Amino acid sequence: MTTLIQTTNKTPKVLAAGEGDRFQMLSHTMTLKVSNSDTKEQWVMYEATDTANNGAPLHTHPWEETFYILDGEVEVRLGNRTVLAQAGTSIYFPENIAHSFKIVSPTARLLVILPGWSDAFYREVGEKITILPPDPDTFQAVCAKHNVRLITPAAA
Repeated sequence: MTTLIQTTNKTPKVLAAGEGDRFQMLSHTMTLKVSNSDTKEQWVMYEATDTANNGAPLHTHPWEETFYILDGEVEVRLGNRTVLAQAGTSIYFPENIAHSFKIVSPTARLLVILPGWSDAFYREVGEKITILPPDPDTFQAVCAKHNVRLITPAAA
């Protein structure tokens, strides 16, 4: 007989579809699946859902980011390269690479995996930007606070 020895005092966590802390971040519905407290602030994982023609403008930030497309199609710009990502596609964004994305299917669902310390940006955008389109000054201020740089088309 094998005896299992528990070497952690942390409790495993299972969230079913639709479960998790949910908030709006611009047009995205973000559902927290793995939190900072789960991972000792090492990383977080969200399920993000959105609808056609929504996404994120071209920008950079000082953290890595990974998307895994669960459903739908997403046009993703990575520097000078554009790819059409479909269900099953994973995309890794190194820190400080210019990137954007746009939902091109009627809806899309993505897993978004981030370093734990970057979660504050997503939360603050969700708290301070409650009307779309966002007030440019408020959005710029939140971005600047977290070292997120929005890239205008002329600068791209």
